[in-house]
Parts: sequence; C-alpha cells; structure tokens
Amino acid sequence: AEINNLTFGYDEENLIEKLSFEVSADDKVCIIGRNGKGKSTLLKLVMGDLHAKEGNIEVHEKTEFGYFGQMNIDRLNPNLSIYEEMQNAAPTISQTAVRRVCGNMMFSGGLSNKKIAVLSGGEKSRVMLGKILLQPANMLLLDEPTNHLDMESIEALNHALSIFEGTIIFVSHDREFISSLSTRLLEVKEEKIVEHSGGYDSYRTVLMEA
Repeated sequence: AEINNLTFGYDEENLIEKLSFEVSADDKVCIIGRNGKGKSTLLKLVMGDLHAKEGNIEVHEKTEFGYFGQMNIDRLNPNLSIYEEMQNAAPTISQTAVRRVCGNMMFSGGLSNKKIAVLSGGEKSRVMLGKILLQPANMLLLDEPTNHLDMESIEALNHALSIFEGTIIFVSHDREFISSLSTRLLEVKEEKIVEHSGGYDSYRTVLMEA
C-alpha cells in the first residue's frame, strides 16, 4: 500500500494532514502514537471505510482486507456456537481447517461448541480474530487486537499472526506484542509519520517520554 499526501478530518479540523508512507508485502507494521492522533482513523482510511479530503491511497488490485476493531464484536451472532460462527465466515473451508483455527484461538475440542451468547469480551475477541484468519485476506488491519485478552490468548494470537503470509498493519499499546510481532514501527506525530529505525528500543524511548 502507498499513502500519498493524505489529509483527513471531521468538519473543518484536520486529524491527519499530508501524510505519506509505504507498506510493502510481508511488512508487519505497528502504528504508534498518543491517543486521539488518528491511528484508528488511519486504518479505516486504508480499508476504504473513510474517504480522505485530499491525497490518495493506492493498494494492489488483488488486495483482500481483513479488519478487526472492537465494534466488530457486536456483529457476532449470539445464537451460534463458536464453531458455527467461524464456519459461516468461510463456508468453503474444510471442517478440519476450521477446527484448527478454533484450536489456535484456544477453543479446542468441546470448547468450540460454546454459544457466543455466554462468552466473555476477551473470548469474543478471539472468535472475531479467528474469523478474520479464516478469510482469504492478504492484508490485515488490526485495531488494538490484544484488548481484553489474557497472556495465553495474546501468545496464541501472536503465533497465528507471525505465520500469516501477508501484510499486517496494527495499532497496539502492548509492548511485548509490538516487540515480538512488528517489523516496522511508525509513529503518528503531529499529523506526520515518523519511522523508528531503532525498532522496539526506539519505541520504548517514546513511551518513557510520553
């Protein structure tokens, strides 16, 4: 994906102004920065849910997006089981493959038969993330994917994403998750993108100064 001179704002106030950067295939990019600086908005702009005032976003014609945000969880069907919800996301995928993803999201065996209605917020997040991994996406846009997850769940998610063969752009404040997954760190800072070439050590300095 290539972002060129992107400007976006609500009404007359700009949240993002003349923003430019590129993301290559297989990049696992973490977008960092203070709250309210447009990180989540940037993900929605890349996916096309929001439209820029100026500039443009170029993505390959064969790009298939997978998007995770906390609001997605509300779209889960409470009457279905975990397995049924995941199977519905990819009806052409074999039962074995769906069961494998259920296991990767820590719903192995009979746990996959639990109804969505009785799940905790963290469990619902894992179901939503599993659904995304089952779909034929080659670019994942993840907004705070580790929120409400315990350490074991985060490790399972990290493993699944580390072997994902595609591009990942994600927003997170989880230091260990960022350190273990990201290949690039981009900070939204005063409507501009600053790349931290020092990786996680550079990001840790940003946190200490925040």
